Amino acid sequence: MPQIVDARGNPFEGQLDQIGGGVITDARVSSALLGALNAEIVMDLNGKAVAVFDLRTAAGALTVVFEGTLDGANYFTLPAFINLQTIVAAVLAEEYTAAVVSTAAMSGFYTVGVSGLRRVRARISAYTSGNITATARASISDWIIYGRPVPATKHVTVTAAANTAATITLPAAGAGLFHYLTYLNCRRNATAALAGTATLIITSTNLPGTPAWSNGNAMVAGGTVEDIDYQPSSPLKSLLANTATTIVMPAAGLAVLNRGNCSYYVGA
Repeated sequence: MPQIVDARGNPFEGQLDQIGGGVITDARVSSALLGALNAEIVMDLNGKAVAVFDLRTAAGALTVVFEGTLDGANYFTLPAFINLQTIVAAVLAEEYTAAVVSTAAMSGFYTVGVSGLRRVRARISAYTSGNITATARASISDWIIYGRPVPATKHVTVTAAANTAATITLPAAGAGLFHYLTYLNCRRNATAALAGTATLIITSTNLPGTPAWSNGNAMVAGGTVEDIDYQPSSPLKSLLANTATTIVMPAAGLAVLNRGNCSYYVGA
């Protein structure tokens, strides 16, 4: 019976599911050793939707960026989704990143959305020493990068003494990286009653529109007031990259204490 094979001699199975033991022969080289400034591994995409990069180094002082192009000549930076389960040692521990900085033993697996692009690459943008083995593959599949919400990977909590301001500070995330807020909560509790008549204004910096929240300051003994409980359906991106973001709770009155919590991740 005639057997249809592909260009490399593999039996052609159409759209049948792959099964255990169904090993595919593929002699193409998918890896490159990068050890100099601007050394790169490049893929023409030809209709692919997602690119994956496996980066491994034993020792190196270098930075790798992910970039795409529409015309084949002018490249722009692409954010990469990090598979946190495969990361060891000194890799940025964020869910999304614009660059991978390696200063010690490192291994990481990164996914980049490339729909509509002509070409994608991983390139050494800063180099001191060492090298990195980069393996790349692109697919028509929509992968996990599109299939689930991005979880917060960082959290800040802050409190202060009675009648004292408290500031939630998200530290600058790094070159080209922004904060993405997924949860913000500000509340007060009182150890004694406060018959207040003032307005408390919670302010912010480095958020689009510079939001502020106004609340009355009256409190009952042993009471709690929730001033902000922000849980957006999609994350709120900070205004400027590599800049601290703050939410400032003012002094709330005698015997009244502030508490703030913020969950977020960073990305390009």
